[in-house]
Amino acid sequence: MPKIQIIPVPSSKIIELKDDLISILIGSLQKNELKLLDDDVLVIASKVVAVAEGNILSYSSVNPTSKAIELADKAKIDPEFAQIILEESHGNFTGFVPGAITTINEYGLLANAGADQSNAGEKKVILLPKNCKKSAEEMHKQILEKTGSYVGVIIADSRTTPLRLGTVGSALATFGFVSLLDERGHDDLFGRKMHITVRALADQLATAAEIVMGETNEQIPFVIIRDYPIRRIPSDKEIDLNKQITAEQCMFIGPFLRKKVISND
Repeated sequence: MPKIQIIPVPSSKIIELKDDLISILIGSLQKNELKLLDDDVLVIASKVVAVAEGNILSYSSVNPTSKAIELADKAKIDPEFAQIILEESHGNFTGFVPGAITTINEYGLLANAGADQSNAGEKKVILLPKNCKKSAEEMHKQILEKTGSYVGVIIADSRTTPLRLGTVGSALATFGFVSLLDERGHDDLFGRKMHITVRALADQLATAAEIVMGETNEQIPFVIIRDYPIRRIPSDKEIDLNKQITAEQCMFIGPFLRKKVISND
């Protein structure tokens, strides 16, 4: 495999509500004397996608319920924030620690249902994009149309993993390339067949991008990953990463669900 390049693309401006994200991307590439090439992977921070799509809430638009007020007190967060989390997770939460509520929604097991107060402004919250798969597809098509380059797209967020301190990258959606590599049935070095291993290629690339994206004031919402040997796929072979495994099949959530069922018998 050739050496892989991870190329940060600082934004030409702070991205705001209803901005044209692709125009800002192209302007940022030009300002930094960069170009997209065929088979690059472009990693885009989910936060700027959400902002450009208008997926922001102000506390003033939120009326906390008694449940949210109670949960906010336990989790040591604002009641308005707790209400937003409950709505974004459809009330599906498993518990809390100071500062965070553990939730499950269409994007998986997340802190605070993916709602984020950082870089949102005073008493505002940035939510996850409503349909990351659709957004990734649209960006892929616009980039091809405006630059002539076939680019794999990842909309990425950061998340924590159980019993580990710190965040890693996570692909909320991809478009244009194979994002999972199924190793089941392949032999290891000693001829033993693999039974459960599926490589989360898009998550691995998202984590690589997070190294240069940062988490605070870096203003790098775009990262090009170059010379990674992507495999193009037709649109009818696209998959939704968030629908490949159920909660019952998850090694972290499944045991708790089975325990609950057993304890209720």
